[in-house]
Amino acid sequence: MQEVLQTDEARISPETLEQLPAPLFAVLDGAHFDDIESELLTLGIKSRSLFLKGGDDDLRRDGPFLVNLKNREIIEAVCRIANHGPCAVFWSCSEGEQVLWRHLRTINEILIPDERLPDNDGSQGRAVQYERVLFRHWDPNVLGAILPLLSRAQFARVLGPASHVCFDSPDYGGWRRARTSENLPRPERGTLRLEPEQMERLKTAMLHSSRLRIARFLKANVPPHFSGVDDEFVWGATLASERSADELGIKTERGRARWAYVMMMSDGKAAGAPEVRNYVRDGGDTPDNRVKSLIQHAVDSLRSGSYASGGRV
Repeated sequence: MQEVLQTDEARISPETLEQLPAPLFAVLDGAHFDDIESELLTLGIKSRSLFLKGGDDDLRRDGPFLVNLKNREIIEAVCRIANHGPCAVFWSCSEGEQVLWRHLRTINEILIPDERLPDNDGSQGRAVQYERVLFRHWDPNVLGAILPLLSRAQFARVLGPASHVCFDSPDYGGWRRARTSENLPRPERGTLRLEPEQMERLKTAMLHSSRLRIARFLKANVPPHFSGVDDEFVWGATLASERSADELGIKTERGRARWAYVMMMSDGKAAGAPEVRNYVRDGGDTPDNRVKSLIQHAVDSLRSGSYASGGRV
């Protein structure tokens, strides 16, 4: 499982970016910052939101911001920012900033099959009904999940006037570079649409990605007194915790990561401990919120009762 749990992310360097045709641009994910627009201004870098003013200020602040990488100083500053986490997607567009800005705004939303409707997959002979959702193309992990699923026509729609798009998506293979080609169809107009089969493949990829993040969380939080914990054990602990998490109604990734930690700490015994299960299911709050305070509660009860941790402690 070394490949799966590898935590060293590819470093984004000015030299890597300068291999791309100029002019170069970066789209930064505001959700990773308190106020990326203001933070960039303190560095003397102007940015441009891909969301128009007049809407929700919080949504706009946490959304995408386009930066023109017009000189080496800006490129170096943005690389330093991008190497702190998956928050940047890089574009090469010969037609310039305004053309790229307009194009990226046209892919801010995407159509996906409406999962609120039963059997909405085209298998019953009925036309698939779609809903419009936000397409977070400024998140490199989102692009890392979606780009491999696209048809050539869909890929051309995403690239639009750009010749290259590059990003470091740690949950989907690290550094990725995609480019246009002569035999790529002309980009179609209209909203990009994912079909039911593509959505099923996307769910599979996202589930694997979520498992990777949970496994990395466990690996980074192994107690010092544990021994014999390797990648294979951590991956197995991640998978082994899923059934009991489902039974307890723990749905969020953060909650499931915490539950996987409790299961690892107890050598799998927490799932069978009535006190622990009742604590999570007591109805006073959602299971995901209850599991926030579960770790110390579970450890205390496991140490004082008959569910003491087993062989790997």
